[in-house]
Amino acid sequence: MKSSSRSVAVFFFFILSLGIALFLDIYIKSYRFTILDHSYRPGLIAILYGAAALGLLFLLSSLLTRWEASYFGADPTFWSRRGALALLPLGFLFLSPWLLRFYMTGGDLRVRLRLLAVSAVTAALFLKLSGFARFLVKRGSLFDRAILRFSALPPRRRIISLFLASFFIYQAAAFILVSRGTTFSGDEPYYLLSAHSLLRDGDINVANNYAQQDYFHFYSKKDHPRLKLGIYGRQGKKGKDSIYPINLPGISVLMLPFYWLSQLVSGRWLTFILKTSLSLWASLLGLQVYLYARERWERERLSLGLWALYAFSAPVLFYAVHLYPEVPIAFFAFYIFRKVSGRAAPSTIGMIFCGFLLGLFPWFGLKYSFIFYPMLLVSLYFLLKEHKVRLKALAIAVPPLISMALFYVFVYSLYGTFSPIAVYEGVMSPERTEAFRQLLLGIPLRARIDAFLDYFLDQRDGLLLYSPLYFFAFLGFVEICRRKKSDFWALLFIGLPFLLNYALFTHRQGTAPQGRVLTPLSWILIIAVGYFLVYNRRKAFSFFFGAAAGAGYVTAGILLANPSFLYQPTTHEFTSRPGEFFVYLSNLHFFLPPLLPSFIKVDNTRYLPNYVWLAALLAFVAASVFSRKERPLGRAVPSVFAYAVLTAAFLLWVLFPRSPLYPVKAVEYSPQSALGFYTFPMGKGVIAKESGDFYLHFEKPYRFLFGSRKKLERVKLRFGSIKGDYSLAMRQFDLPLWEGKTNGELKEMEFAPAAVYEFKRLFLYEIDLRLTHRSDESMLLDPFLFQVIPWRD
Repeated sequence: MKSSSRSVAVFFFFILSLGIALFLDIYIKSYRFTILDHSYRPGLIAILYGAAALGLLFLLSSLLTRWEASYFGADPTFWSRRGALALLPLGFLFLSPWLLRFYMTGGDLRVRLRLLAVSAVTAALFLKLSGFARFLVKRGSLFDRAILRFSALPPRRRIISLFLASFFIYQAAAFILVSRGTTFSGDEPYYLLSAHSLLRDGDINVANNYAQQDYFHFYSKKDHPRLKLGIYGRQGKKGKDSIYPINLPGISVLMLPFYWLSQLVSGRWLTFILKTSLSLWASLLGLQVYLYARERWERERLSLGLWALYAFSAPVLFYAVHLYPEVPIAFFAFYIFRKVSGRAAPSTIGMIFCGFLLGLFPWFGLKYSFIFYPMLLVSLYFLLKEHKVRLKALAIAVPPLISMALFYVFVYSLYGTFSPIAVYEGVMSPERTEAFRQLLLGIPLRARIDAFLDYFLDQRDGLLLYSPLYFFAFLGFVEICRRKKSDFWALLFIGLPFLLNYALFTHRQGTAPQGRVLTPLSWILIIAVGYFLVYNRRKAFSFFFGAAAGAGYVTAGILLANPSFLYQPTTHEFTSRPGEFFVYLSNLHFFLPPLLPSFIKVDNTRYLPNYVWLAALLAFVAASVFSRKERPLGRAVPSVFAYAVLTAAFLLWVLFPRSPLYPVKAVEYSPQSALGFYTFPMGKGVIAKESGDFYLHFEKPYRFLFGSRKKLERVKLRFGSIKGDYSLAMRQFDLPLWEGKTNGELKEMEFAPAAVYEFKRLFLYEIDLRLTHRSDESMLLDPFLFQVIPWRD
């Protein structure tokens, strides 16, 4: 390296080391900061941080430059210059002092500083790897060589390896969710109650199981002392002693071995065993993606990529560890489609097996009839038109038709009618039938359209915002239509009736992970994504697909760490638009949800973001359709993208306190005195009363953030429990406020707030509680009371 280049490198690394030293010095000193004193004065120790950072930068740069020059060739000066440019995002560490301008607590500051460091380092790594990309294409990467070794394995070993890899990842995902307190929600307890009835009673009459509270065989009575599971079933023809579940027994039968095994253990191990009881089917579903791509396009890298994208992002990752029929149905449907649309016709035994799988559909839910019949017709089309098997096609047609006939007999045996609607509505008189018809006809078209769009775009339970890679499925459908119209119309014919039926009734998915309605059709979406990846020639679209896939993995990680974000219903009783995931991504000064689409069951005609997002989606598809030229990706694009994302991350998650003022619980103490409490920062386990009483049901830290239009002179606190003993430590922001014990009593204290955070026209206050339960009574039955009262002398 020339002396002039070396001097420039020394100066560049010296500047970056100053930023690193500044960051480290502020981070270490933040443990001594308070809201009253968080001024920063550089200390001598910062010189040591800078010297260490400078030495480390030189060492890493030198080692990496030598390796790059020896591995890829070219002059070391070239690689040194590229390496220096890749480190430029570390310059964002110079912005560390700016965070002190918006100081709320030391803990919040350290979280934001860590996010700053992670963002800067991630951007630097991204730029470094993007710089490698074009050289790796020529030379080949370790990843490419690993794929070659994997593709050299016998097919059976490859399939077993992928199955086991996904299976154990699903076990890990379930372990994380259960360890964070996830139990059963939505329809899950009803499927489990049917499984219990099948195992213990040998039937699906759950009337006695509700009466005996058999749901405590899978719910902990200690953790759910007040639980009374509402009846989700319909009375059969035998009268009030016969109640049959609305959720049909197919999924309960699949869970039976695991349900039996779960009864041998208790606590979270019981929940874990049950939560993973369908993960095997998710692993089989993922294998269909790999096999379909291998058979269709014969590209190992593409096949593995589609498998990894599909299996380990929403919705499949989360439905693999929940108890719903969507994943088994998706597996059955994809397996049948792969076999009948393949290059060779399936054998007679293979067709009988496909027919058997198709015949299972009605037993998993009446709604799957809207996939059953289209799938049967599509299968016959491929077998007769494409494969010309003639009479052999009866092998796939007869088993499902027999199964459907038996299903109608089954319905008649339960309800005394052949009408399948009895599963949902019970035995219906002519008057009830007419009322049901009028109700259906009375649903406005606007509500049906909202329901359809909700499945894709809603910020609470729509799929696309939680797994953005599926935006590119729309581009893939264009490619399918251009290149294989028979597949295009077949896939549309299979998927649309199911979705339109859901939208016709304006059904929403309830308390379940995002994308439930689309999960049984998700295999269609991943096929479309595959077509996009195979035939797309525009590098910009490929680049942004990679960004979308990465965002989907990050989203999945955040959802695993915060399981409550998974359950965001849009049924009629929920009229709040914001999804908690996007509330979490917001901050004190910038609130994301008002910018995102929402299709909750209210009048959405004046909600502007819906139109903006729909227009953007149409423009996205149009840009793909009309920009057919193969254009190379400009070398500046990765850098522009990295700095744009880094800047957005800094403004959204780093600069301002991560305390969204949502939702607000207004408490009026007098006509002149009111406080607004922001319940999202409190976390779970808090029940707020209109009087301003907050009942705390879990032993954990709580954060009370509240605002006032006027500056508070004094505050009175009431806290304790007349039935329990507790240790309590309270802080106002990060200032000690009170520490002691309560022993079966309510205590009161008054204090003059020592600090306030002024935000717009509000005065914000924060009180943090660290609660330790020292007695044996259940906090769920006898919670801890905490009350904040504005006070005057």
